[in-house]
Amino acid sequence: MSSTPEGLEDDSYSPPKLSSLENMDLIKVSNPNLDASDLRKRIILTTTTSSVSESVEGKCEGRKLEILYEGYFYDVTEFIKRHPGGNIIELYENGEDATIAIQQFHYRSLKMVLARMKGLPKRPATIEEIGLPTDVQARHDELTKDFLALTAELESQGLMDADPKRFLIRILQSLIMFTCGLTMSFCLGDRCFIFRTVSVILMTLAGGQYLWLGHEGGHNSFTGNPKIDRIVQIFSFGFVFGLSASSWNSTHSEHHAMPQHETKDSDLKTMPLIAFNRRLVRDPKQGSKFWLHYQHLLFVFCDTLIVTLTWKFNHHLKFVINNKCWLDLFCMVCHYSLVPVLGLVDWMLITWFGSIYVLGNLILSHTHLPVVEQGKKLHWVEYSLYHTTNIRSSWWVDWWTGHLNYQIEHHLFPTMPEYKNKLCRDKVKAFAKKHGLPYHLCSYWEAVKSTYFNLEHVANELRHL
Repeated sequence: MSSTPEGLEDDSYSPPKLSSLENMDLIKVSNPNLDASDLRKRIILTTTTSSVSESVEGKCEGRKLEILYEGYFYDVTEFIKRHPGGNIIELYENGEDATIAIQQFHYRSLKMVLARMKGLPKRPATIEEIGLPTDVQARHDELTKDFLALTAELESQGLMDADPKRFLIRILQSLIMFTCGLTMSFCLGDRCFIFRTVSVILMTLAGGQYLWLGHEGGHNSFTGNPKIDRIVQIFSFGFVFGLSASSWNSTHSEHHAMPQHETKDSDLKTMPLIAFNRRLVRDPKQGSKFWLHYQHLLFVFCDTLIVTLTWKFNHHLKFVINNKCWLDLFCMVCHYSLVPVLGLVDWMLITWFGSIYVLGNLILSHTHLPVVEQGKKLHWVEYSLYHTTNIRSSWWVDWWTGHLNYQIEHHLFPTMPEYKNKLCRDKVKAFAKKHGLPYHLCSYWEAVKSTYFNLEHVANELRHL
């Protein structure tokens, strides 16, 4: 069952199909009527390749990367090696518009980013180098203009401001659950099966809630102070769940930049274990694997645990060592020091149930939607509205998902405190309607069914290859 578009009252209206966006390309933003102080400076990110060698993910050897900004190309070939956000700059090397992406990712540090750009080598750009269709430029210009105006309006209402008091309440709630669970396991776990069971449940819920907290900390929307939010994220990921916040951040921004892009969304890079879309299986031999043919049945029972353990003991561990993320490593070591206290069996149960809780909720918001094919170039707004879906709000859904049920607003405004996303949803609906874009909304159980049936559908396709 697919999610239901809302905010479109005209029954005869049919939003443009994805195929109509196939020829979209980068636009040059050039509207002299915009107030730069209110709408912020516009940035367009592109790259030029100065070598015939193939690009290698995460590396810049043999090629030149440039940012097109206010009519100039800024050389970021060296800067990308120091970029805290990882390789996300490389996602835009085919000329996709990163105006809003830069502004939203660096919302709380935009002045510093622009100051750094002033020190980069630059050269004038020509219209021929950009080479955009007029209609695409006009459409994207209008989207950018209205979205920046919407952002300015939300700013004036204080919706982008962090609320440290609310953050403190959330972290205390999770800390109480975690402490009670750990105490029950240590003091009473060997004596009473009921207390042992309650301990596992409490620590599973606490782990999931801490992951939601850590996710929000990574977006710098807790206190508004990036350093404090960063420390909270490292503790939440490392001590409570045994993962590296730095490793998570290095790929999570890719998902936010281009959700459901078949080669650029990190959340879709789950092969050879899971395939959320037939297009992600490029090798027919991989498509013949047992675990893909029955992924809809195996996802809960073993796939989530395999993914989490692979993160814990391979990807994240290698990342913190190779990148010298010592605080992450310290928190991860502290997490594993709890294994003797909990016992290996209980620790595995908490890890397994926690992986089902977290991964099971994370995939509900987008994996059952169509993928963006390689070569298509969408606007930031189009990525969010076409390729993410909201889950209808209720008190338990908001708590259970850590307010990540407002995925459309979260993708549009990633640094907005997540509990405030619902306060701007009506304005986002009106924005979508004005521009003929869908606003996907469904219930929690509709999202679960859509995700399950999508896994089953892909599995059936692969079985008949």
